[in-house]
Order: sequence, then structure tokens, then C-alpha cells
Amino acid sequence: MTDGLAKDLKGEGVQTWGKPSYIWTRNFTLLCLANFVLFMSTQMLFPSLPGYLFEIGGNQKDVGYVTGAYTISAMVMRPFAGWLVDRHGRKSTMILGMVMMLTASLLYTHAGDVSLMTLLRSLHGLAFGMVSTAIGTIVVDSLPIGRLSEGMGYFGLTSSLSMAIAPIIGFSLVGKSGYPLLFLGVSLLTVLAFGCSLLVQGTNAPIRVSSSPATGIWSQMFEKSALIPSGVMFFLAVVYGSVLSFIALYAAERGIANIGLFFTAMALAMLVSRPMSGRWADGGGINMVLLIGHLALLIGMVTTGFSSIITHFLLAGAFIGLGFGFCLPTLQALAVRDSPVHRRGAATGTFFVAFDLGIGLGTIVWGYVAAATSYQIMYFTTLLPLALAGTIYFKLIASVNRRDLSEDPC
Repeated sequence: MTDGLAKDLKGEGVQTWGKPSYIWTRNFTLLCLANFVLFMSTQMLFPSLPGYLFEIGGNQKDVGYVTGAYTISAMVMRPFAGWLVDRHGRKSTMILGMVMMLTASLLYTHAGDVSLMTLLRSLHGLAFGMVSTAIGTIVVDSLPIGRLSEGMGYFGLTSSLSMAIAPIIGFSLVGKSGYPLLFLGVSLLTVLAFGCSLLVQGTNAPIRVSSSPATGIWSQMFEKSALIPSGVMFFLAVVYGSVLSFIALYAAERGIANIGLFFTAMALAMLVSRPMSGRWADGGGINMVLLIGHLALLIGMVTTGFSSIITHFLLAGAFIGLGFGFCLPTLQALAVRDSPVHRRGAATGTFFVAFDLGIGLGTIVWGYVAAATSYQIMYFTTLLPLALAGTIYFKLIASVNRRDLSEDPC
């Protein structure tokens, strides 16, 4: 399979390079550390900002719009970032994004109304879209093809671990010293992530040596082979948007004060499921991995809707974490698996465009649903996009995976 891929790439005029068969190289370790710290800074903000928005005069719809501004801005940046990564270098794009991230994090203390916060979250989203696309592409460059799902699972552990720690730290900082200390902590973590990124060595990324005419800009920014896995991820991200933006408000409505434990339960489940699902998927079990992931999300969202005590929320968080731990790295590996090596930036950008768009649109829609009905009904409504995600996968992708495995067992 790998030899065939190299042959195809050479036929297209792409330079290929050798990679070690092991995962934990120096670059991969540094990228994991940078990603962990970066996600710490963002995950400290996400669950805490809804409370801040209410404090400065916002409402439920404003929570949806501000969260949507971040994720939609990241989504808009993804295809452009993928193009930058493929055409102008992985590391230089990553560093530029880190500078933007640091600038945004330093401005939070000056965002004292909903309009300014919406603008700032848009800037932060643009920066995050650039950085995460670049880091994700370098990670794929650094992994052996035969262990791609496993490696992506380990890399994903960094975001899962940050999710376990960051919300608790964020709520604690706000509870003890208010939001200015939270914003300071976010800035310091961004500085640390920037330092880690400087130590990452640029990979010997493939370059285009073909003289064929250039295609349109949009076809360069998006990768067709990644569209179907990205479509599945879009609907799962719509579900995730409800958890990310409204779980703290829903818990407060139910009288639950320490909802940070929900994110801990979710993250710990991801820590367990990500490497397990990666090895299983690489061994030929992609369809079963995604079936289990969808079923776990179904149980998790139903449990969330019925939750009334902290134990219920913890159980829901564990199932949701298990579901995303199985689905997210597997779908990301599918998105880049069949793309040419020189198009990995575009494939990575395409996947995260779908992820960001799902969260952004989802949070806006869920804000209206919650305002018109209730948080409980909103969470039951998330079963609709979840069902669409499962239908798309098992109608359009599952049979292809079975055929690929029967033809090429490697």
C-alpha cells in the first residue's frame, strides 16, 4: 500500500521522502506538547466565557453568536491555511498563527461588551484555524502511513487531556480572582505554546514539480477525497457545539455547581478511547470503531437530556468522550488517508472546516432552540444531526472500507 502510494505520487510529479516506522519522534513529541498547551488556553475559555457574557449584559443568543464567531472564523481560515501550508511551508504558517493567537489572547481584558467580544473571538478563531491546520499537517507528515490512525489517536490525547484539566482550572481562576486572572492565564499558556512551536523542525514536505496548469484557487484549498469523512464530522460537530457552549448553563439551571467535572469525565474517556480506537482502525476495524462511537454519542446525549444530578452528568460526559474519542481521530485519518501527500494541508483544512462549521452553526442554532424551548429539549434535538452523521457514513463510506480491506489487507 505504501509503495503504491509513493509510486502514484512520483507519477504526479511529487517528491516523496522516507519516514521512520515509529511514532514518538522528537518532532511529534514537541507537536504534542505545543498542541496540549494551545488547547489548554482555548479550553479554559470555552466553558467560562458564557458566564462572562451574561456578566457584561449578554443572553443565550449572544452565547451562540460569540461561540459561533470563533468557530466560523476558524472555519473560514482553514482552507486558506491549508493552501499556505502546502505552498509556503508548514512551520512558517504555524508561527504566523501563533503570533496571531498571542495577540488575541492579550486583548481579552479590553473586551468589555458583547460586540467587542464577538470581534475578538473572531480574531482568535482565525488564528486558531491557521495554527491547528499547520500543526495537524506536520503531525501527519511525521507519522508512518501504516500507523496513521494510531498516531492521530495519540496526538488527539493532548487535546483530551487539556479538556480534562483546563475547564477546572478556568472555573477555579474565575471563582477565586475573576475573569482578568483567567485571561492572564490564557496569555501565559499561549506564550508557552509559541515557545514549543519554535523548537519544531520543519518536515521535508513534498513539493510540486509538475508543470501542469494551476487549477482554481478553491480547488487548491479543498481536497475532494476528504469531503465525505468531513461531512460526517460536520454533523458530529453540530452535536458537540451543544455540549461545548451550553452544558455549563444547563447544569446551572439544574443546580449543579461543579460542572467542570463533566469535562473531566469526557476527557478521561477520550484518553482511554483514542489510542484504542486508533490501533483498532489501523487493524481493519474502521467501521466497527465508528459504529461504537456513534452509539456511545447516542447514549451520551440522551443521558444529558435526562440529567438532574452530578452523577448523571458525569455518566453522560463519559459516553460523549468515548464517542468522540472513537470517531474524531478515525474520521480525520480517513480524510487524509487517500489524499496525495502534497495535498495533506488541503485535506486537513477541509476536515477542520467541516468541524468548525458544525460547531459554529450548531451553537447558533442551539441558542435559538434553547431560547424557544428548553435546554433539555435542545439536547434531545441533537439526536437529529447524530442520526444524519451515521447515515452518511454507513451509506457512503462503510462499503468502500470493506472493499479496500478485501482488496488490500495491508
